[in-house]
Amino acid sequence: MLEVDQIGFRYGSKPVLRGVSATFEPGATVLLGRNGAGKTTLIRILAGAAAPSGGQVRLNGSAQGSHSRATRAVLRRIGWLPQTFGFPPRMATAEFVAYAAWLKEVPGRQLTRQVADALATTGLSDQARNPLQTLSGGQLRRAGLAAALVAEPEVLVLDEPTAGLDPEQRDAFHGLVRRIRSERVVVIATHLLEDVEALADRVVVIDRGSVQWTGTIDDLAGLSQQQGLSALREGFQIVLDRAVS
Repeated sequence: MLEVDQIGFRYGSKPVLRGVSATFEPGATVLLGRNGAGKTTLIRILAGAAAPSGGQVRLNGSAQGSHSRATRAVLRRIGWLPQTFGFPPRMATAEFVAYAAWLKEVPGRQLTRQVADALATTGLSDQARNPLQTLSGGQLRRAGLAAALVAEPEVLVLDEPTAGLDPEQRDAFHGLVRRIRSERVVVIATHLLEDVEALADRVVVIDRGSVQWTGTIDDLAGLSQQQGLSALREGFQIVLDRAVS
């Protein structure tokens, strides 16, 4: 279980997150919000890439801190796929994933197997020796996901994972995430209702740096009188309207 308790964050004097609390259980929880709502900042804090100005992140009761052996142990159990990530274009796909494993301190005796498993899980075994610059946009996102999975994390955090993908690539990525979400806690930040419909077990709506609503995908759709994606769209708007009022 991954928990955030009264998380705050500021850029200079500007508050970005205001007392965010939520619990993330096995399965897929989608952080849904408009651009600028604070989703990416929260994802970065969950991944350990940013430190909150207040509050605490806990994984199975163990808290993230700063610059400690205990914190590194917690962060090794969390995999992160940023919206954009840098990569050496001439590096082979398998080398890129192996480098991510090294950063996560995967023991050398396990590295070969875990790299192979991550590539197989993401459907990239046949691209293992190919340079990253030769991959398609969808394949590159899967390479990033393989790097996030290689340390066999208990928690996977994904920031706008389908951004920039065409419909076919998005559907393929959705299928991949659905296959792995039952095995771990998956937290997905998105503003696309298509991602919510395809992936969410639970939804946390964030607006202006605060949690405005939590529930299942059926609960969100139930706020509307519509059906399917239209129900999610109207339910989301109802939540935002309530937040304003």
